[in-house]
Amino acid sequence: MHGGVSDHEDLLARRRGRIDLTFRRAPDGGTFLGRQYASYPFHICRPHRYVGDPSGMATLYLQSVAGGLFESDRLEVRIAAEPGSALHVTSQASTVVHSMTRDHAEHAVTIKAGEGALVEYLPDATILFPQARLASRIQVQAHETASVICADAFLAHDPSGSSAMFDRLDSDMTVAGPTGQVLVRDKFRITGDLLKRNLPGLNGPWIAQATVMVIHRGPSLEALLENIRAELEPLPDIFAGASRLPGEVGVWTRILACDGHALRTAVLAVWACAREQMTAKRPGVAANRSEGHADRPRQVPSPARGYAGAAASGCRRRRENVAESRSSSRSGR
Repeated sequence: MHGGVSDHEDLLARRRGRIDLTFRRAPDGGTFLGRQYASYPFHICRPHRYVGDPSGMATLYLQSVAGGLFESDRLEVRIAAEPGSALHVTSQASTVVHSMTRDHAEHAVTIKAGEGALVEYLPDATILFPQARLASRIQVQAHETASVICADAFLAHDPSGSSAMFDRLDSDMTVAGPTGQVLVRDKFRITGDLLKRNLPGLNGPWIAQATVMVIHRGPSLEALLENIRAELEPLPDIFAGASRLPGEVGVWTRILACDGHALRTAVLAVWACAREQMTAKRPGVAANRSEGHADRPRQVPSPARGYAGAAASGCRRRRENVAESRSSSRSGR
């Protein structure tokens, strides 16, 4: 018995990984990576700068050499933005959470934004494979004058095509003030068995979900809210809502989508709207990411089109099935 416990603790020790990043503002106004630590499976390259971004903003891509999250993984991302810095952190691709038999995986992100800092944390959607078990946690601690945009998105995918679902997802997003006082908390658990039932009033035909929090105080909050709603209104294949956060600390958006592509489009729309509102600069789109091309704007984070496409073909059919089920229920009364 004791040997089993020891073996499990040894496994957890081997599966732990951490990346710790501190961004600082240089005298010329540019943001640079002042401190970094990365253990397996994390990897980063130097930050990039893109024409059209807010002045001095650094863009960093978080990479993994592991091929996703596996059973018993315990991964931690720590991002600190010192006063006046501006940074955009995203992922190289979507993160796959692989099938599991006994344990679960954990992925924790801590963001600290100092006075006047601007932080954008927008990784691609997490892809949950059959029997995946994930605990996802994002904790934001922001100064009253800091602005933070962070997103947490997921979708389910079965590479075998048999429509098997993930086991469970535990999501926890927290926003705290500079002293650590919790201002906002959004927490939920969802199981694959519940999601695939397409229950009206729960998720209906929508199988992908994202939460976007925009932490930004000021008189422009009402305009930010209305602009986000206007951005989302014409988008197809989504069901979304936006509202103010408690204490007037920002805006919260929940997005349900029929596939990964529709989800990504909606998340990027919220991001673009929020950045434009806060900095008067709207993100551009281009096929070239080279830093040296001053006439070419940045490209937005890439989607997981291979996985999203598998879900897209069944989206309309699921909506029709839900509508037919509702009609049958009413006629049977």
